[in-house]
Amino acid sequence: MAKRLKILAVHGVSRHPRGGEWESRWQEAINASLQRVDRTARPEIHFLNYEDIFDAREISAQGTLTAVGNVLAGGLVSLLRARTTPVARGAARGLNDVPDIVRWTAGMVTQWLGDSVVRRQTRQRLAAAIKDFNPDVVCAHSLGSLIAYDTFRDQRQVAAGLMQRRTFISFGSQLGNPFVKGQFAGRLEALDCHHWYHLYNPEDDVLTAPITIAADNFEQVNCRFDIAGFMDHDAWEYLRHPNVSDVVWSDLLSPARQRRQVRRARAELGPSRSKRRALLIGINHYPQAEMQLEGCVNDVYLMSEVLQDSGFREQEIRLVLDHRATAQAIRDRIHWLLDGAQAGDERVLFFSGHGAQIPDYGPDETVDRLDECLVPWDFDWSRERAVIDNWFHDLYSQLPYDVRFLSIFDCCHSGGMTRAGLGRPRGLTPPDDIRHRMMRWDVGKRAWLPRSLPPVNRSLAESRLRADYLGLSGVRRRRWVWLSAARWATSLIGCSGRRWRTFSIFT
Repeated sequence: MAKRLKILAVHGVSRHPRGGEWESRWQEAINASLQRVDRTARPEIHFLNYEDIFDAREISAQGTLTAVGNVLAGGLVSLLRARTTPVARGAARGLNDVPDIVRWTAGMVTQWLGDSVVRRQTRQRLAAAIKDFNPDVVCAHSLGSLIAYDTFRDQRQVAAGLMQRRTFISFGSQLGNPFVKGQFAGRLEALDCHHWYHLYNPEDDVLTAPITIAADNFEQVNCRFDIAGFMDHDAWEYLRHPNVSDVVWSDLLSPARQRRQVRRARAELGPSRSKRRALLIGINHYPQAEMQLEGCVNDVYLMSEVLQDSGFREQEIRLVLDHRATAQAIRDRIHWLLDGAQAGDERVLFFSGHGAQIPDYGPDETVDRLDECLVPWDFDWSRERAVIDNWFHDLYSQLPYDVRFLSIFDCCHSGGMTRAGLGRPRGLTPPDDIRHRMMRWDVGKRAWLPRSLPPVNRSLAESRLRADYLGLSGVRRRRWVWLSAARWATSLIGCSGRRWRTFSIFT
């Protein structure tokens, strides 16, 4: 006789009336998925609704978007543009350019994040439902997954052991989105639960993102699907995906010993891991003649010598040089470098090439800040062909605290600097249309002057989340070190070195 699973289902954004069609569709999908594993499975499902909490606050989704866009001065744009798809890129020119479901999702998510009463009441309702129904599994979609994570991380619920013997399934979730994650001190933590499965569909454009958590009780399950139209956010499609049967329900319906063996086998079938990894990137020969540099490839080889002198093996070091160092290639290899890192591992990232700042648009369609970036070989002054600091932060912020991570950026973070001589400045002069975004016309002086645009990443020292990010004493015990050859508003000049070869400031 199959175990009778008790499942608490938590809906996402948009309307989900009690007893509505969504409940029968979820029931149908869960039953079908479970019965692929065991035909006798008959789950008991309870549905949690929380829309009345939002309705009572009388705040419209669009109104919330406008207000938050003004207050955060661009934080919401990160939410709308985290994915580099045509839909997400449309948000760069205003909220009206994105589909209604994205605006509605952003509105409800932002309202929930910004309204302490709504957050407290949704936590209380979910915690009460778990205590009353006593489920084996909490299954939460979209905004429901944010409410669930917020509840499960509440220290009172952790102390009470709310989820200790239960399984959490998140899907269509915005938890991994940079803007949302920033509200949880920029980092998602493991949960005190039996197991957490995160169902992720790379085609889902409703502000979702993958999640990386180095914990034995966390697992991301690939649930790729591409239905007609766009968005691919449908809860029914997630719940009926074959991998949900093969991974999630197979685990939950198996004896504990067999479950551990299967999970161990899945981990062993994954990519091989090493305690040490290094990624060294150097670009001399950019496509445009005015972007050519000297010494960057020399830097990379010298860095490889230093690492091997320090105990790294040659197979633990990857090089990416010149035309092979495209934006996508660099991102892929940074994933290789950081994904799967565990406590005690050592990781080194070295970049020698151009750095730049890209003027970026805010929610009111005006340029209001600068994105700092590494300049890949195929750089074209767009975010898609740049390695943006926010993207990089999203990866390294999830590293375990005891990973030793050294990043060395041998490049400029500003453009427009030129200088004669042997050394070449490692900054770029933007094209005139890009440069116009960074300038203003001074009527009194009758001259074009630089605008005062702040960098996106500001100091955490004065943040209300300072303690969450940095610890009560101001310092988290993280073994991460960054070395930059130039400040965010300065340029770097190469220099001649040994044997008449050109090197840079670090080499």
